[in-house]
Formats: sequence, structure tokens, C-alpha cells
Amino acid sequence: MKDTFMKLIDHFLMKWQVFKYNFKWPDYVWLLDGWIARSAMAIPFVGYLVLFNDSVAVHLKFDSLASENMSPFGLSSGARLKFIYMGLVLLGCANILYRWCRPRVMQIGINQNDYVESALKNFTFLDYLNMHLEIKRSGIDPQTMHGKYDNSGWKAFEAETLDPESGVNENVKAAHWVEAKNKFESLLRSILIETFIRRVIKRRGLLVVSVFIALVGYFLLAIPSIDLFLKVMRVILTPTLIIRYSE
Repeated sequence: MKDTFMKLIDHFLMKWQVFKYNFKWPDYVWLLDGWIARSAMAIPFVGYLVLFNDSVAVHLKFDSLASENMSPFGLSSGARLKFIYMGLVLLGCANILYRWCRPRVMQIGINQNDYVESALKNFTFLDYLNMHLEIKRSGIDPQTMHGKYDNSGWKAFEAETLDPESGVNENVKAAHWVEAKNKFESLLRSILIETFIRRVIKRRGLLVVSVFIALVGYFLLAIPSIDLFLKVMRVILTPTLIIRYSE
């Protein structure tokens, strides 16, 4: 029994380590920066105009569809509107927090592929040099296999790109830059992927807060829909139940 319990603990610890390792900002873009969350940013500014508009609350009644005026349970139209309002406010806050706190690499590309393709087109040698130094001299083990590239490959790329008689800031072999990038594309992709992964796992505490706020917001938005669904199902099933009981 004790061995089984320890195996379960080890299993959950392993699952937790895998989740922790893979917990990163790009995986939650759909939740934090979807069209609903982006649109919700306007709610704190204009929402009060809707929330306190009596005509809106009247239109949110479903007396004909769900027989709300006969229902002894569920949300009123005013309560439904408040749930929608608060849900949208929380989604707007989550989206603002996401845009403010997300790693800067996600401004170049929201996922690994977009980042790598954009960087290959626009980054300079100095950009790659800074990333190379961060990977090799930071004292932090590589996050991926891509970060374990050989230094000899970098030295070859450096020799291909720079004139040995010039400083790094005076790239007199700029005419060979495109050719060097094509020749060492595999190396550059490894540097970019390792850099992207390193940076999107930072500020994960803020990511947890953003995801929690967004989930609460979506939950509040779901409550009115669930309430209406249950009322409609009640209207649909009640006549059937009455007929069966009478038979």
C-alpha cells in the first residue's frame, strides 16, 4: 500500500514538473488575447452606459422563449446583465495585463515559428551576438536541445560575417550578410528558438494571475448562458413530463 502511494506521489510530481517546464506565455494567447478579450478592454469605459440602461435590461428578458416570468428559480434580467458586465471587465483586465507583462519577444512573434521567421528577416549580427552570449555565458543550462549548439559553428559564422580588422560595430562585409545567414541558417534558428523559449518562461507568476482573472471572467460570462439554457430545457421538458404523468 505504501509503495503504491509513493508511486502515485512520484507520478504526480513528474506530471507537475512537466507542466511547470512547459508553462509559458504563448500557450495562453487564445485565452488572454482572443477577440472577446480584446473587445472587452472597452467595457470599463463604456460598460456603465449599458449596465444602468433600463431598456437593455428589458430586452434581456426571455418571457416567451424561456417563460422567465413563470420561473421560480434562476437569474433576473438585471442580474444576468451584471454577470455579463463583470465577466467582460475581468476579461479586459486580463488582456491589459497580458499586453503589459508579456515577454518582449512576443511583440516580434506570438509563437515560436512567427518569432523565428520574423527575426531571420530583420535581426542584425549584433542581435545574434547578444543572444549567443546570453546562451553561452549566462551560467544557465540550455532550455532546449537547440541551445547546445557547438561554439565552433558560431566562430565560423562570425568569421564569415565580420572583417577581422574591423570592430563588431563596423560590419564591412555587409554585402555577405544574406549569404552568411543562408549558410548558417540552422545555427541561427537554434539560437532564436533557445532565446524565445528562455524568455517566454519568465514572469510566470504574472501569467498565472492573468490566466486566473481570464478564467473567472469567462465563468461569469457562462453563468447567464447556462441559466438561460436550463430555463429553455425546463420549458421544453415540462409539457412532456406532464403528458407522460397523465398517461
